[in-house]
Amino acid sequence: MKSSRRTPRFFSITFRMLLILTSCAMLLSYVSVYINPSLFALPMFFGLFFIPIAFINLSLLTVALVKGSRSAWIPLITLLPALLFAESFFKIGNGERQNETEKGLKIESYNVGMFASSQNGQTREECCRQIAGHLKEENPAIVCFQEFYVADYLECDSFLAAEYPYRYYRLFKTRDSHLFGNMILSRCPIVKSGSITFPSSTNLSIFADLKIGDDTIRIYNNHLESYNISFTSIIKKWAGSQQLIEMHEKMKGTTIKRSDQVNTILENIESSRHPVIICGDFNDTPISYTYHKLAHGRKDSFREAGKGFAATFAPAWPLLRIDYILFPKQFHGISHTTPRTGLSDHYPVIAEIDYNNAT
Repeated sequence: MKSSRRTPRFFSITFRMLLILTSCAMLLSYVSVYINPSLFALPMFFGLFFIPIAFINLSLLTVALVKGSRSAWIPLITLLPALLFAESFFKIGNGERQNETEKGLKIESYNVGMFASSQNGQTREECCRQIAGHLKEENPAIVCFQEFYVADYLECDSFLAAEYPYRYYRLFKTRDSHLFGNMILSRCPIVKSGSITFPSSTNLSIFADLKIGDDTIRIYNNHLESYNISFTSIIKKWAGSQQLIEMHEKMKGTTIKRSDQVNTILENIESSRHPVIICGDFNDTPISYTYHKLAHGRKDSFREAGKGFAATFAPAWPLLRIDYILFPKQFHGISHTTPRTGLSDHYPVIAEIDYNNAT
């Protein structure tokens, strides 16, 4: 009789400890957005896996409720703040909306993966041609490319030259002497431009001041440091503790680099006399220091005008959102879409923004 009483008590204590541990993981993911990884990196890992951690807590809450556990309040209270972040990943949405007083500016941000990461097996030439066709169909006024790839500068200048007469780019040489980097295409005149490079990195940020009617708006096109670790390799590395430690250190290093890059970009943004729109591949989720710093005081096009899943990284759809368009609070989001083109390992982010209050 004594052993039968101890067994349920043992499982009850073990279950409660599990609830506490997963709740602590959830709390660390919440605070990760406020902590610079260069000062303390641990919370960053929990922020990266926010959705799986939230799912585990939700599953444990369900088990606790079914079993009638008194400890159900632990995951319940822990999950409440997650509601504040939910619309960064999924949104029912309000649909497109535009009235006569709105001045719509259509912008597309697209990491094209050097035209070599197509999900359908196209060659670089086929992929480039299809992306050009995609742009003609979507017809954005401004395009921000990351990982744009060309054989030479002449090819870069001639790409959709009739549709986009104004452009600014900063490119690096590849090992085969080709070029890749960031490019801004525009139908509006560029009155000023510049680039922000980072030490020991081919990631960068470029910006352009665009004359749009009587207004001038600055666009930042960012490609921030990536983890350079595939999800397949993460799974494989669970086999060895030493490999996990090495992966942890690599992710920590790239996250610190990214936080330093963000701070450098924000310093540059402060010098702008014009309203700023921030686009690009941040290589970080909405539950991150990177996103929190860049989105502070700005609106997110998905949260403003999107619907459905917000994910932009194709191999991890619908979980991973790392590409964004952010704009000033005095602007309004008209629409936001992420077409599943299959032409890159990223999906394009397309937003139409009302800039009525630009100065």
